[in-house]
Parts: sequence; C-alpha cells; structure tokens
Amino acid sequence: MGHPFQGHGTEQKESNMRLTEESRRHPAPRAWTRALAAAALAVGALASLAPEAGAIPAFARKYQANCALCHTNEPRLTTFGQQFKENGYQMPGTADGDTHGKQRLEGPQGPVTLDTLSQIMAVRFRGDILHPSFREEKDAMREEGVTGQTDFSTAPTIVNLFFGGTVKANLSYFSEVEYNSQEDHFGFERVYLLFSNLGGPSRANVQVGNFDPSGLYVFPTHRQQINPIGPEADSSAFPPTINRIPVLPLAFAAKMYGLTLGKAYEGAEGYAILPFQPFLYNAPSQNGLALYGRPLGAGSPLFLQLGVSQQPRASGIGRSKRYDVYLMGRYDFTVGGAEWQVGAFYHKAPGAAVATLNMSGNMVYADRPTDLDRWGVGARVRFGDWDVYGTYVADSMDRPSFTGNMMAATSTWETSAAGLSLEADWRLHPEWMLALRYDWMSPGGLSRLPKMADPAQTQLNVDTQFIAPMIKYYPRPNIGLYARAHLNLTGDKQLPNGGPFDGSTHPASNLESVLALGVDMAF
Repeated sequence: MGHPFQGHGTEQKESNMRLTEESRRHPAPRAWTRALAAAALAVGALASLAPEAGAIPAFARKYQANCALCHTNEPRLTTFGQQFKENGYQMPGTADGDTHGKQRLEGPQGPVTLDTLSQIMAVRFRGDILHPSFREEKDAMREEGVTGQTDFSTAPTIVNLFFGGTVKANLSYFSEVEYNSQEDHFGFERVYLLFSNLGGPSRANVQVGNFDPSGLYVFPTHRQQINPIGPEADSSAFPPTINRIPVLPLAFAAKMYGLTLGKAYEGAEGYAILPFQPFLYNAPSQNGLALYGRPLGAGSPLFLQLGVSQQPRASGIGRSKRYDVYLMGRYDFTVGGAEWQVGAFYHKAPGAAVATLNMSGNMVYADRPTDLDRWGVGARVRFGDWDVYGTYVADSMDRPSFTGNMMAATSTWETSAAGLSLEADWRLHPEWMLALRYDWMSPGGLSRLPKMADPAQTQLNVDTQFIAPMIKYYPRPNIGLYARAHLNLTGDKQLPNGGPFDGSTHPASNLESVLALGVDMAF
C-alpha cells in the first residue's frame, strides 16, 4: 500500500547522492558568488535607469500622484488605495473614468476618449536567489562525508504585465499576464470587468471574470509583502511527490491530507490536492462573479462582499461544474490615529474533493465527493510606520465513507483543520523596512492508514510552523531589494521503515529553511 506522500524515499536519496557527487566536482561557493554578482549588476543597472519620480505605476502616472497615496510599502495598499481599487480604479467618491487622463479624439460618430499606453500598463518583476536546506539532502551529504557546501539556485523569476483602466465612467477592466520561469508558465492569471457605483456612490459594485476572491479581505492572497515561493511537487499522481512545500501563509493552505479531484482527473496536473496549496477563498484566482460595496452608502464603515465561483466538480464519473458561494464582511474604523479593519468570511464548496487511498497501486475513492467549508476571521491595523495584519482560517470536510473496501474503511480521517498567519511590517526609515511573519497549520484529512497496512498507526497530518524575517531596502519607491529567511519550526518528523513507508522525512519538515536574496520592482 502506498503512503500519502513520496519523493523523499529511495529515488530522492539517489538524487541527493548525485547532487552530492556533483558538488564535489563543482564547488558551490564559486557558482553562487557569480550569480550574486550578476544579480547585483542587473539590479544596479535597472535602479540607475529608474526615474526619480515617486509616481511610477500606471495609475500613479494617470492621476499624477505619488506612490505613497495608494501604497504603504509596495505592494501593500493604504486605506485610500483600497478605496481606489473598490471604486473601479477611479478616485474614491468620483466617477471620472470616462475622461480623466485620457485623450479626446473627434470622429464622424462623435468624440472618443482613449488612455495612453503608459496609463493602463505596468510591469512587476520579482526574482530570487534561493538557498533551500533539506534535511534529507543534508543527511545524504553527511553519509558521503561532504560538509560545508553552500548552494544557491535562481528561482523563481516572475514577470507580471498589468493592464487596467476605465472604458467609461464606472466601467473598468483589469488583466494580468504572468511569466513564471520556475513553473514554465506564461498566460493570463486574472482578467475581469468592474461595474461600479450601482445604486449610488460606493453602494454596490459588480466584479465578473477571473479574480482573487480575497482581494478585498484584510489579508489578501495577493499583495503580500513577503512573496510566496512556489512548491516543487507533482500533483498528477497519488500519492503526490512533494519535494518542497510552498512557502506562503499557511492560513491559506488546503490543510487536508488525502484528497484528490477524483478518478476522472487521474494523471492530470492538479489531480492530487496538495495540503499546502492556497485554496478556496484564498486561491490566487477563480472564475466567477462578486457583488460588493458599502450598502449604507459612501463613508460607511461596513463593507460586504457576496460571490459565486465556478469550479470543476470532483467526481469519479465525469467532469461537471460546481458553484461555490462565499460571503465576506469588513468593518473599517479609526481609533487614536490608528486605522483598523476587522473582517470575517465564509466559503462553501460542495463536491470539491474526493477522499482517496492508494492500496498497493490501486486507487480507492470514497463513495461520494466531499463538501468543504472554510471560514476565517482577520484584522489589520496601521499606525505610524507600522502595518500589522493576520488571519485565522478554519476548514472542515465531510467524513469519508469507503463501503466498497473494508480495509480502506478502517483508515482514520480528521474532518477539521485550522491555520494562522500573522505579519508585521515596520518602515523604520523611508528607504528601509523590516518584516516578520509567523505561520502555523494544524491540518486534517487523512490522519492514519488502515491498521493492517501500518500497524504502528503513524500520524500523517502533522502540525507545521514557519517563521520568516525580512529586511527590505528601497533605492527608489518602486524598487525593493530584500534578504529574507523562512525557518521551519516543525522539527524533524521521520516516517518509519517498513510497511508502506521507507524511513524518509515527512514533507512538512523536510524543508528545513529557505534563505533568499531578491528584487521586487514595479514600473
């Protein structure tokens, strides 16, 4: 019987041995020194070309405003920046999208107003030089007698092209094209339309297309100060191969072990639902429609969001669609000069996953897809040079039933899970910022395999903790150079030898730490 994760057993150890032998032939310090030097030259060249003006991104150019009007520390938004986003990229309290910053062209059918390209397009570049440390790799090097090796790798390099603006008053659009060299991906990430100020200023807005559902929450999936580092995982098979878990707020993670999209998706990327991937309300993007606004009118502290997203329905028979429903409420207020936001959300995902077991290479699926429920609470406070925010997210699933397989029916499943992410950003100087994030996850889903397969009843869904400090330098308001670390506080969790296990390290603890030097620029 297969255990619910792989990638740290014999094949991985052989790979580690090859890496170790390679490190003997090519000492790493020389390689990463050259990489650092090249990165420094590239960043220096870009910084020297960047204009002095604070108004760099497209909307700042359009409205001739300083970046600080909408951003605390790029990419985080100020309260004004959030209101600008809510209002369809129009100044809060206005509906100037048809004329402001546009050129007026006369024609036989009447005048037409057009944005210039610089006012609708922006570019964001993110690149890291990473040094990940894996427990199993260090053990393999120790067995080979190799010590003191340092290896840096370049990944990921992400370039985002943003196009956003207004077609006419209260009708705006946004599209994002992303190139990710690590995932070898190029394509649209988010594309949507916004219909603003329906029924009066700020009262109701409609968003339709592909977008981040949590974009208006107190801790959005996007606009993180500490950028996510993607996983090294293969989700096209079950058990999934997890070589490196993604480094991101664990509150956003799926949290449930042992879930797939069902038999109809076998062999397809995304078939296995990684317990560490962002999910549901906190997914990077979803297709759907959302209604949001301040029903009590402009200036009201109460903000509401109601949305529906369309997703593939997990099934063992065929592909069909499911419709998730989510609701979010936020309350904005000021006390003693500090700007507060408190919020909560609920997300219902019917038939979103299938509980799955690998019985010696044969996939055994639960009798029916499981519903997933997610709720969360969060808060944000901005005072002086501090920006502090966090969220607690809880998930639950139906208890799976395996009536067709008595052995699978004796597996142990936990139907609830939770995660917490807290972050503090301190702008100690106009050009310097310190940040610190703490993440904790208590996962659910598959907890123990059937006793006949694993007499030791090894716990599989172990708690995970990370802490991430960062220092960031801004030579220009639109350019950030940073050094950061992600330290795994989970401890060394070893899987036993024998039975379905091979004595490998649990994927939640195999990634010991990640050190990163990087750049985050927006033009």
